[in-house]
Amino acid sequence: MASSIIALGDIVKVTRKGRHMSQRELADKVGVCKRTIIDIEMNIGNPKFEVLYRLIRELDLPLYQIFYPDVPENFEDKTVLLQEVGDCTEDEMKLLLPLIKSLKQILREEKKNRLKQAKKETTFHEAEI
Repeated sequence: MASSIIALGDIVKVTRKGRHMSQRELADKVGVCKRTIIDIEMNIGNPKFEVLYRLIRELDLPLYQIFYPDVPENFEDKTVLLQEVGDCTEDEMKLLLPLIKSLKQILREEKKNRLKQAKKETTFHEAEI
């Protein structure tokens, strides 16, 4: 549980600073005292659910960052992609599926080719030395 609390403090601080918001401003918007924000950011505060909820809403924090700090960064991209696909009609999905499969194959081939090229260049430079 401690790692989630630490992650929360770090996420709140980074996000708040990224929005050029002072601790006082965030505290006012969330409806708590400045000391509460300081404690959360220093990882010594464990906010009640109501405060956590208002923090998440005010800073627009992704829930997975708060509750699952070990989730990879691209998780949000996958979530958005799944939401987009989930919003499609059945006909749209039938049209999109072959396109997505083709694009995925093209992207993987390009990546494989880039890796091969990088390996060739490394081998060539090592041979020169």
